[in-house]
Amino acid sequence: MSTDEQFFLSFIDEINPVAAQNAKKMEELLFEDASSSIVKGRLFAEAILNEVFKIEEIEAPYVNSLYDKISYLTRGGYIEREVQQSFDTIRLSGNKAAHDGGFNDITVAFKLHKEMYNIAVWFVEVYSVKQIKIPLYETPKPPKKEANIEDLVQKKIMQLLGSNGFPKLVPGEEQEEKQPTTPFSVKENSLFDDKIGEGESYLLRELKRLQDSSQEAIENANQFSRFKNYMHVDRKIQLDFEHILEGRNGKSNGNLILLCGSVGDGKSHLLAYLKENKPYLIDEYTIYNDATESFSPGKNAMETLEDVLKSFSDQHIEETSEKVILAINMGVLHNFIHAKHKEYSYQKLRDLVEESELFSPNITTHYSSGNFDLLSFGDYHPYELTKDGPTSRFYFTLMEKIFSNHEENPFYRALVEDEKREFNTMAHENYRLLQNEFVQKQIVNLLIEAIVKNKLVISARAFLNFIADIIIPDDVRTTAIMPEFEVLKNAVPTLLFNRKERSVILNALSYGDPIHKRSIYIDQIVIDLNTLSDWGNLIEGNIVSETAAKWLKPLAQETNLTNYSFDLFFKTFIRIASLTNKQFASKLTDPLYTSFIKYLYYFNVGERAHIINFYGEIKSAIFNWKGSPKREYIYLNKPDEKFRIAQKLILRPYVSHIKQNTEDVLYSFKSSILMGYHKGDQETKEFLDIDFPLYELLMKVEDGYRPNKKDIEDAIKFVEFIEKLMAFGEKRNELLIHYPNDKKFYKIKKDDFERFVFEREK
Repeated sequence: MSTDEQFFLSFIDEINPVAAQNAKKMEELLFEDASSSIVKGRLFAEAILNEVFKIEEIEAPYVNSLYDKISYLTRGGYIEREVQQSFDTIRLSGNKAAHDGGFNDITVAFKLHKEMYNIAVWFVEVYSVKQIKIPLYETPKPPKKEANIEDLVQKKIMQLLGSNGFPKLVPGEEQEEKQPTTPFSVKENSLFDDKIGEGESYLLRELKRLQDSSQEAIENANQFSRFKNYMHVDRKIQLDFEHILEGRNGKSNGNLILLCGSVGDGKSHLLAYLKENKPYLIDEYTIYNDATESFSPGKNAMETLEDVLKSFSDQHIEETSEKVILAINMGVLHNFIHAKHKEYSYQKLRDLVEESELFSPNITTHYSSGNFDLLSFGDYHPYELTKDGPTSRFYFTLMEKIFSNHEENPFYRALVEDEKREFNTMAHENYRLLQNEFVQKQIVNLLIEAIVKNKLVISARAFLNFIADIIIPDDVRTTAIMPEFEVLKNAVPTLLFNRKERSVILNALSYGDPIHKRSIYIDQIVIDLNTLSDWGNLIEGNIVSETAAKWLKPLAQETNLTNYSFDLFFKTFIRIASLTNKQFASKLTDPLYTSFIKYLYYFNVGERAHIINFYGEIKSAIFNWKGSPKREYIYLNKPDEKFRIAQKLILRPYVSHIKQNTEDVLYSFKSSILMGYHKGDQETKEFLDIDFPLYELLMKVEDGYRPNKKDIEDAIKFVEFIEKLMAFGEKRNELLIHYPNDKKFYKIKKDDFERFVFEREK
């Protein structure tokens, strides 16, 4: 054979001619006998593996089957994850083709074609001593002699060969120019844009609008596109803002509205929405959106704000008719009202802020006085608290905008149009899974949990980008030619928990991956997967989604998956079960998170009867943190000394700061728990603000965990809180001396004549 002859994988002919010839035959048979083509692919894989055993000089007489060879090389570290799964794909398909006379699926042959290329590239890179030029991968083309293939088969081939997995005509066929199709009757100002190029996906185009990189991601207080208008969801803070504006509407006196918050909390979106949809409310106002950066760039923040607010200084407030909306960072506002100003004074503005309790532990949403209105974004949240747990009308409504089966929904309309044109990628599959309401609920619950545990701020824009991240995979080929393992790697469950480098949100969610949770139910599934000969019933009993079950079922009878392949199947199985199966998901909840959320609700509604246990838990953690020789006594010195000194400390819960709230659903609340103890007189008291990370650490300490140096550094506020509480103790009147080695106790205390007495404790 001429060395210049080019054929499929001819670049390995010199180093493994047997594998090369099987690859050549595989491609030749692909269009005329797919089953035989698949068998040749299996022979190719076996030839490669045999050569690896020969080169590595591996003596393993009992390793005979393809399965055994792949497993042996994987365990020995000879084969990496991606290559092993390519071998497994060829092995499983080859087994079907060899043993099932009716198996003759050309789409499977296409899958194997790409997997064989991947294996050949790996083999050359690892084992070739020569410099071999590796050509780019090309999809197989039907031979010219079969240009008149039946229309039905030709259509199938065109779908398989299309760019990015989408249809295009086979080579040699003339293509007449076509105008973009009009899939739906176009309404005036319709959000769904019908114009699209050949071979492109309507759904992918619409989903990409959700990404941070899209034009729609740019927030501007002066612009509000039709897409943003469609995606807009009314929030409690918007309704409160509108109420303030309606109350000021038509009045001639001046008015300053402060929108206080932080970066990314939605101030720009809110202003743009009102300007587009309710301009009559803000037409009279001059809007400064983050004035410290966008106004008077030559001046510092304080000087800029003095210019913006001079009409509302003590010198001009009574006479001004100016109306201003100022979006401002809370830290900047705090600095401004406490700064010394050159030309004007702002005592009345300072009084407003202090009266509103904006910087106090109390909840402040909106406050009005005189010419001033203040609206704080700090105590509004993207989720709500209820007695049954947290929920999020905001996130659920955004999901409904994207996944509802309504013709007004551009995403759903795009899906329908792609289905008509037989476009189906993993983005389409993922979209269908997310149309499941329980899956939506689970994802929202995961987000709320991430917010609580990691203090995340997830804006509407960040949420939409997150949705794009878990739907759009890197591989957007048609699913018809994607190997089963590639389907699993590009499915929602994998993108949700295995893309932590993509965003802060996905990084936080990766720690909540159900595969990391200890559970007897997960252990049982591992046992079943390793002992059952057919996983079909296991899938049907745990996966409550036809879309997701379809991803797993092709592997249901392949119970001899090797290392990485089994690992991928197992992880995907657990993740899908947790997203689709309510009963399964309930068994994997984090008890500490559930407990913290309940206490958070009770503190915010003022149900004192339900927070008694919380005070008891924190008290126990305090005594365990410092150490305690006996009930109500706490150590004063470190444990590395010969004897320990302890004082009596009575901790009395302080609850007067807890206000009652009769609302069933809390839209505004404190996201951490403020608790305190008093000395006994209700006047001398100390407070501690407890968020979830601190609560988690304290519950570990209550269970006997000894905090390390990092724990102490992370919980510095708690350490300072304990030291303040130590002043409540009775060390001036009594001390307990403890000799741990001798298990003896001595007490130093004052007698009736104020003399110190030293006696042994019984």
